[in-house]
Amino acid sequence: MSDPLATLAEARRLLDSGYPEQATTSVAELTRSHDPEIAGAAWLITGSARYRTDDEAGALQAWMEAARSEGAASWIGWRSVAEQQVRDGDLTAAMESYKEADRRSPPDERPAIASRLAWLAKETGHDFTARREFNRSRGAYATYTPLVTWTLIGMNVGVFAIDAVLGGMAELGLMSGGGPLLEFGYVSADTVAAGEWWRVFTSAFLHLGILHLALNMWALYLFGPLLEQLYGHIEYLAIYLLCAAGGSVLTILVAPDQAAVGASGAIFGLLGLAFAVSRRRHLALPRQTRAVLGQIGSLLVVNLAFTFFVPGISITGHLGGLAVGLLLGWLLPPSPAFTLAGQWQAASGAVIKSTSIYLRVAVYLGVAALLGVGTWVVMSGTLA
Repeated sequence: MSDPLATLAEARRLLDSGYPEQATTSVAELTRSHDPEIAGAAWLITGSARYRTDDEAGALQAWMEAARSEGAASWIGWRSVAEQQVRDGDLTAAMESYKEADRRSPPDERPAIASRLAWLAKETGHDFTARREFNRSRGAYATYTPLVTWTLIGMNVGVFAIDAVLGGMAELGLMSGGGPLLEFGYVSADTVAAGEWWRVFTSAFLHLGILHLALNMWALYLFGPLLEQLYGHIEYLAIYLLCAAGGSVLTILVAPDQAAVGASGAIFGLLGLAFAVSRRRHLALPRQTRAVLGQIGSLLVVNLAFTFFVPGISITGHLGGLAVGLLLGWLLPPSPAFTLAGQWQAASGAVIKSTSIYLRVAVYLGVAALLGVGTWVVMSGTLA
């Protein structure tokens, strides 16, 4: 007999290549193996193959065999059984199958299963169970510390305080003032053209007065932790800096006579990111998170109205950051992410495929390169 692991690998290749019948045939003998790991894996492949040939009853039977194999992957069998039972409309049986999957699954898979159980409990009128499972599914979010958001807020407040002291407390006005740090870090076309490209970033950590700082930090406090949870510390920081740079670059390109400071470009970028994610991805999120995302559209409208009708606000700074945030949110979903439809639709058991890390890096580098070109245009004097 050939190596069972090699046979399973070949069957998966056949399945992925669009040959489900051949995949089923190749593992038929392995389904009778006395090794629960081998038999369970063979039954999982058989179930997926039958599902792809529209034999849903046969797929359900195969996944049930995988679930009963009691191998390490039996939880995937139970999850696949539950998904099929949902598609068949048997929600009560699906809840029991998800519970079996939950008992056997690795710890990092349990929040996703709890979320599915919560939605099923809600659909079947078990409100108490639904609340309990939603709370359990939020466990990963509840323990997540938004380190980057707190650091960014601390940096902005710290820079403001230092600049206020160095400037003889001149920055203590509501919307006016500024010390030597502001003078060193504001962004404008002439300063960037003189080779001081760092102002594209430093300007986002400087503010004109207490009210300017407070409004930006309040918005960052409200939306930053949510987006940091969704995208992770590193990607969230990259997004924040790219959005900040987007506001600066559009300003020096389109409004060369204007000087700008403030985190508003980055904040608008985060709002744009949240808006794109909430409209393009139907994510399975806790109720409070969904409520926050649901306010993004109206909040954007109000802030854009202020942008255009209140004098002294950098329109280009806001729009530049917003454009970068919208672009990144449209191109890159949170990773990993769970969608409501995906919880029931994936025959393979996967909720949603994560975007390739290489593609994600390429998108971030592409946006950075585009902003770099804009900065270079100003530095080279091409627009002069």
